[in-house]
Amino acid sequence: MNREVIFIDANVLLETILKGRKNIIKAQDYVSSHDIIISPLSAHLFVYFGLRDGLELNLLLDMLIKHRFTNFGIEEVMWATKNYQDDDFEDALQVACAVMQDCQTFVTFDKKLAQEYSQFIDVKVL
Repeated sequence: MNREVIFIDANVLLETILKGRKNIIKAQDYVSSHDIIISPLSAHLFVYFGLRDGLELNLLLDMLIKHRFTNFGIEEVMWATKNYQDDDFEDALQVACAVMQDCQTFVTFDKKLAQEYSQFIDVKVL
């Protein structure tokens, strides 16, 4: 039996830790109740914005290593350069990581991303 591979966009991951976010509970509930995978790009954003928000590096790294990661190399970059939509290359890189990893679902808070990339992967907006 195949398990659904669910890719979590950086905005969902960040929502789980950053102070004052309106969707923190929704994001935390989703992440904690699903088998998820993230990109190395999300890992970078998680640490960068977590530190900027005053969180300790060791705490962020301890949280981060609990996740599974996609690949992030030339294939993903080439996919993104070919398929980017509306000049948002970061979104294209995230989608590339999910598509190239054979994820079934891409979960995000970004409605615009969902509209632009649903032709490549099933996108769920939280």
